[in-house]
Amino acid sequence: MLSNTIEYTLFILIILLIILTVQHQMNRLIQTKLEMSIFQMAQRLTIIFYIFIFFMLIGGFWYINYLEEKEHKEYEQFSKHFTSVLASELLRMDHYLLNSSTSESNDHYVRILRSMTRWQNENREILSIYTIKKQKDGKNYFVIAPATDYNRNGKIDGQKEQIVPIGTVYKKHIPELERAFQGYFSMEPKPASDYWGETISAFGPIFNPDGKVDAVLGVDYDVKKYNGKIEKARNKGIATVFLLFLITYILYLLLIYIRLEKLLFKKYKAELEISQQRFKRLSEVSVEGIIIHSEGVVLEANKAACELFGYTADEFFHMPIQTLVAPSSLHDLRASLAKDNVYEMYLKKKDGTIFPAEILRSEYEYYSKKFNVTAIRDITERKKHEERMHYIAFHDDLTGLPNKEMLHRLLTEKMDEANRVDSKVAVMFVEMKGLKIVNDLCGYSVGDQVLLAAVAKIKSAIGEADVFGRWSGNEFVLILPHIEKEEQVKELSHRLTEMMEEPLLVNGQEFFMTLKMGISIYPKDGDDSKTLIRKADIARHELSKKAISQFRFFEKQMNRTIYEKINVERELRKALEAEEFELYYQPQIQLSTGQVVGMEALIRWNHPERGMISPNTFIPIAEETGLIIPINEWVMERACQQTKQLLEKHPSLSVSVNLSPYEFESRRLVHKLVKILEKTNLPPHCLDIEITERMTMDTEKAIPILNSLKSVGINVSIDDFGTGYSSLSYLKKLPIDRLKIDRSFVQNIQEEKEAILPAIISLGHNIGVKVLAEGVETEQEASYLREKQCDEVQGYYYTKPLPFGDLVKFLEEHQYKRHLATSNPSR
Repeated sequence: MLSNTIEYTLFILIILLIILTVQHQMNRLIQTKLEMSIFQMAQRLTIIFYIFIFFMLIGGFWYINYLEEKEHKEYEQFSKHFTSVLASELLRMDHYLLNSSTSESNDHYVRILRSMTRWQNENREILSIYTIKKQKDGKNYFVIAPATDYNRNGKIDGQKEQIVPIGTVYKKHIPELERAFQGYFSMEPKPASDYWGETISAFGPIFNPDGKVDAVLGVDYDVKKYNGKIEKARNKGIATVFLLFLITYILYLLLIYIRLEKLLFKKYKAELEISQQRFKRLSEVSVEGIIIHSEGVVLEANKAACELFGYTADEFFHMPIQTLVAPSSLHDLRASLAKDNVYEMYLKKKDGTIFPAEILRSEYEYYSKKFNVTAIRDITERKKHEERMHYIAFHDDLTGLPNKEMLHRLLTEKMDEANRVDSKVAVMFVEMKGLKIVNDLCGYSVGDQVLLAAVAKIKSAIGEADVFGRWSGNEFVLILPHIEKEEQVKELSHRLTEMMEEPLLVNGQEFFMTLKMGISIYPKDGDDSKTLIRKADIARHELSKKAISQFRFFEKQMNRTIYEKINVERELRKALEAEEFELYYQPQIQLSTGQVVGMEALIRWNHPERGMISPNTFIPIAEETGLIIPINEWVMERACQQTKQLLEKHPSLSVSVNLSPYEFESRRLVHKLVKILEKTNLPPHCLDIEITERMTMDTEKAIPILNSLKSVGINVSIDDFGTGYSSLSYLKKLPIDRLKIDRSFVQNIQEEKEAILPAIISLGHNIGVKVLAEGVETEQEASYLREKQCDEVQGYYYTKPLPFGDLVKFLEEHQYKRHLATSNPSR
């Protein structure tokens, strides 16, 4: 009997659903085309198909059942052979000597138990193996039943999984077991289920030396493999039945399609003459010119075609079709006649006027003769519009200069020309400095006029063969073909520089622009347009920070510098993911007590190949690329986490973290800090944010940000004080907690700058903030600062920046030394 009748029933339903769905669609198609049902169109064929499908499904049920029984018999044969081999081994090991009174310490029992345990473990498809004998009263009892891992969890647990003691009664009644006591191998016809799972059992007789049945060997197989074989046989049968159905159905649909085509052909043939007459009437009212021609000769033309070309209907009749085609498009005509599509070509009117036209040609056959129906539309206006759009696509709107796309094309053409005549091409990437100031002060309309005046001046200085295009905003590209020596490029660069030194007059006002020009040479610096423009831009970038007009040729070292920056950026991104960054801390000492009251968190990059990398190397690149924001977020969170760990033993400790200008101006700054404090559970007053003087120059923008930080409870310090903005009056307005004196003032306490340091300390105290001195390296510097009443210090005199583990040790040692000094003041 089929093991999964429900599955086959579902299979039959799927086939019926496919038939009904496809038949429904076919029926709709036939009704649309012929206004009749599929049964009316092919009655006999449809009946034969349904009868065949009915018998095929019944036969499929039998076939699948046959495959399952065959697979079961093969499994049974394997089990029979396996069981007989094990039974022979048990006879050889004198299993017949064991009975219900045998001690479990008996040598025969122990030896056989070990062997059966090994057989069980070596064959993963065996769930359990055991031997059974009959008592005189007919009851069955276990002889040997090793421990079994029924639930496959890798350990023996539960009462049922333990070794069954010899003599335990086997209460389960199984017909196959009784048959095995009669001397025959027997296997359950299908799997059985219990609390421990699903199994299928086989039983084989164990004979004594006299050839009589002494015991039965029982083997419980894990049903997964058995079910897999049965399911494979079932799937094979279902696949075979489905393939047969698919072939039959496709053949049936093919015959239906052939029948449909025959009927349609008959119907369309009858309608063709009616359609021709209707087409003739419609063509007369069409606004498109329509011409019917065959074998290269015009047979008929509608009124619109006559008006378009200027011929009468009689003049059109038997006119060669080539007469209507412009000579330049005759080749296109021959190519287009080979296919049925829409295309464009130039046509010629009776008066000789050439015009562009869109052609829609359709070919049909009538009485074995081919005819062409061609619809013609004058697209002169559309072509003008396309030319305008093409111009816009490749030129800058404001200046009319070639844009990026056109510059790449023109540069490629110039390089091809240079290859033919063995010359060079120079590419100048020009940046016009000063335009932003004009836009900001006078508005963009004036800025545009200044830009146009500068462009006109540059165009007047270059040759007719030179190409001048706009790259973006204030950036331009100048292509100089037919260059023999680099001196020619230098001369032009000097001339442009001198020209731009003269003011640009716009609306009676004078404006001054400066040019930064990076230069690359083909073929020395590259063999494609993108490379040459990029290298010219790299050379220009080297001059971007200088105020005066200058030019510079590309050098290989520039490329290496750019690639090094790109490589560092790439590795920075990986470093964030791989957690290669580390935090070092430099303690901050309160001079009056000697107590550690804070520490500055300093980032270090421990590169797996290059070792420890200085922040001076990677921080500027991180700021350029925007990576400084995720890096600073990591620093903030890690510093707060580690500081929180220290607060239990050092409750007066706080941590200082430097803030980048990018983050200081971020609207989400306070929100991020609050989230980090909540996540790390660090009290806000234990976090000190360090900003530079330059970040506070715009007090209208800075004060609201600082007030927001203070409202949360976070402390704020001005870092490197004394090296930035010279005016000190703004300090009174800023809500800050501490000034950090730059180490350059500390290092020069014995020089003429000595008076500055006390002044800064006094200034800080006068406005009510603490003062911390950085870079303290000697006892003399520490004593001097203590004398001048500086509040806090940090520097190598106390300790260099330490990793977190060393910092913990330092804090413990420092605390211990202070304790000794307090308890023994004489020391």
